[in-house]
Amino acid sequence: MSDDLTGDSLDERYGLAVVRDLEEYAEALSRLVEQGLQDRRAPLLSEAEAYAAAELLARFALDEPWSALNQLAATLASRIYNRLGA
Repeated sequence: MSDDLTGDSLDERYGLAVVRDLEEYAEALSRLVEQGLQDRRAPLLSEAEAYAAAELLARFALDEPWSALNQLAATLASRIYNRLGA
């Protein structure tokens, strides 16, 4: 079923609907990333899309490297690069 039919948004499903600030948002995203590491289903992106996403995340991470969100972006970029063998 689609999210529209069930009334379940992705924010609600993954616990992002209840965050109050950027710190809680970064923590919720970090938990979501860890949860994603356990999921071994088929990838959702092509190699080219994954590489483009990693590049964007890496550039974002360089903007304010001390920020929790930017550190998470760096972690995700690194994981994508590793999976791509880059």
